[in-house]
Amino acid sequence: MLRGDEAGFILTLFQGSARFLLCFDLGDLWLFMCRLFGVASVKEITAEKYLLEVECSLYAQAVKGKQGDGWGVAWYDNGSPRIIKSEKPVYEERGRFEEAVQRAFSKIIIAHVRKASNPRNLPREMIIGLEHTQPFQYRDRVFGHNGVIRIPDEVMDFLGDYRKIIKGNNDSEVYFALLMKEWDKLGDLVEALRSLEEILWKALRKSNKNYEHPFSSLNAIFSDGEKLYAYNRYAEEEKLKELRSLCYGDAPYYIMTYLVEGDWLIISSEILWKTEEWRKLGNGMLLTAWIEDGKLRHRVDKVL
Repeated sequence: MLRGDEAGFILTLFQGSARFLLCFDLGDLWLFMCRLFGVASVKEITAEKYLLEVECSLYAQAVKGKQGDGWGVAWYDNGSPRIIKSEKPVYEERGRFEEAVQRAFSKIIIAHVRKASNPRNLPREMIIGLEHTQPFQYRDRVFGHNGVIRIPDEVMDFLGDYRKIIKGNNDSEVYFALLMKEWDKLGDLVEALRSLEEILWKALRKSNKNYEHPFSSLNAIFSDGEKLYAYNRYAEEEKLKELRSLCYGDAPYYIMTYLVEGDWLIISSEILWKTEEWRKLGNGMLLTAWIEDGKLRHRVDKVL
């Protein structure tokens, strides 16, 4: 049951005979957010198994979590980004999603299902549409985000010329534009992510709003066509710690997991099937995967 008034919202969760209450303000209504997936492979593959077939596929997560505000699949064709996306619920157009998944034959694939955040409290028709749907693209880079940037208008004041990247009203796109700016400026992705968070805190202080953090999560999967990146970063707030993964409820909602097996690596918002081989990425950690001398390489760097 979900009820709200001007003071905020109370979410009542039932599990067996137990009853739990989560209280949060209007800006955090969208606690259960998007879901992310990425794969890097030595050979070109489709991600049909992971996006559609396994027990906790991205499609299954969208059904279970009601991620009904759009979907997208991105991949690279001879080094050039290709994206198919829709503003409709993926579970209402499974056939089209299947076609997109089958077309995405590549060494790097990223997919996203959306539950729209709305920190500006805009009418729904202003936040649902292709221009608001992920993954986003800038030059050879594609990007998907799970979380809320709570002060997007204040962050936009720091974008300069990169404001022109933004096509819609999605706060995730503001994060995307800021990351592109800092990455271009600094050249080093770890330093860019550190600088980005400093700017988010500056924007929060400028806003004079009473949020505990400027974001709920900066979780993102993205690529430049050469490497696959996954950044796991979330606010350690009590109301967020109570949230659990959608399929199995075995992990905190915002902890990303990855699996390495032979010639491929997959990264997801949560485990796709039960096995002890999944590894948690961890808060403030950046995963990078790439192909070198015909072999899959990966490393994990501490950002914050």
